[in-house]
Amino acid sequence: MLYRRTQTAPAMYAIAVVGALCVVMWAIADDGAGLGVWFAVLGLLLIAVGLVAARLTVVVDDTSVTSAYGWGWPRRRIDLHEIDEVAAVRNSWWHGWGIHKVSGGWIFNNAGRDAVELRLRSGKVFRVGTDQPAELLAALDRVHTA
Repeated sequence: MLYRRTQTAPAMYAIAVVGALCVVMWAIADDGAGLGVWFAVLGLLLIAVGLVAARLTVVVDDTSVTSAYGWGWPRRRIDLHEIDEVAAVRNSWWHGWGIHKVSGGWIFNNAGRDAVELRLRSGKVFRVGTDQPAELLAALDRVHTA
């Protein structure tokens, strides 16, 4: 393994805390009218999203680049032979956080605006959010030019 970095996002932990508060509201507001159930569903959803999105791990080894949230899911693995170019980029504020479509491809980002863009031979793009763009780019350059 040439590079491994797990980036944490405190804002995502805050979302999980809000979810926990919703579950507490469920316990308090459960009056039999069904309002409490909605607090519980919202709370559990926020806890799950917050805890999964709070950690983004990027691994570069001799054969691939893997970007994975939480404890390994969701995950995206790209074989090195599929990569045409790599470049450090800065995401616009509207790119936001999470997994979503961007112009020409997809982005995995859990905090900040820095990323490394992988231009694939297929013409598609995959952006990996990182708080260490220079180190990730250097690792990719080492294996990509080897």
